[in-house]
Amino acid sequence: MIVKNNKEIEQLRKNWKIHKIIFEEIKKIIKPWVSAIDIDILCSNLCKKHAVLPWFKWVYNFPANICISINDVVVHWIPKKNMIFKEWDVVKFDFWVKDKNMWLNTDAAFTVIIWDENKYPKIKKLLDTTKEALYKGIEQCKIWNKIWDISNAIQKHVESEWFFIVKDLTWHGLWFTLHEKPYIYNYGKPNTWEKIKKWMLLAIEPITWFSSWRIYEKGWFEIYISDWSYWCQFEHTILVTDNEPEIIV
Repeated sequence: MIVKNNKEIEQLRKNWKIHKIIFEEIKKIIKPWVSAIDIDILCSNLCKKHAVLPWFKWVYNFPANICISINDVVVHWIPKKNMIFKEWDVVKFDFWVKDKNMWLNTDAAFTVIIWDENKYPKIKKLLDTTKEALYKGIEQCKIWNKIWDISNAIQKHVESEWFFIVKDLTWHGLWFTLHEKPYIYNYGKPNTWEKIKKWMLLAIEPITWFSSWRIYEKGWFEIYISDWSYWCQFEHTILVTDNEPEIIV
């Protein structure tokens, strides 16, 4: 998870451009009555067009191109034809790109409320808080800090708005493989754990919800919240530099 040279950095930035295109195209068609499988097919076609791999499909035997998780599903739901978006659904799109040149990974996710988010101020507040917490964590990605400074910044902001951190899941490093050590929770004591190093590549992803209930798994991939309430996730791939952290995607 340590970037070694400028060629790798430039390739990561190229991955970012493709990642951004795919997310922009997804956002154009998100509305009620769209099927999750339509999004999955769109991702497949765009990856072929831009000569990259939707990498989660190639690891863990995941049978789709993108994870699309709705409402009480926290992460890793497999898109299906009968998954039809409805107004008020809270949907997370989690996607990974691997280029065919240097075989590097980028990882990012976003959450939306299907159709008019302003109709649902409490849910919108959860989304806004989670996104803000992500950027609070990114601000701590500096070489004089430690890993849990990132986690603590995320936790403090989420809990200051009376929401809860999903404590069973982690963010992670990435590079040639999708998930690399360290695996890091979104909570922790500041100024503890491993020192942040220059050229670390980190996929930071706060995952939050309305309650403090535990989560449970249904099968290998689908992870649910146990009280059927809403969850939220935002994620960026971050490169640690001498100065400000760079958001790769």
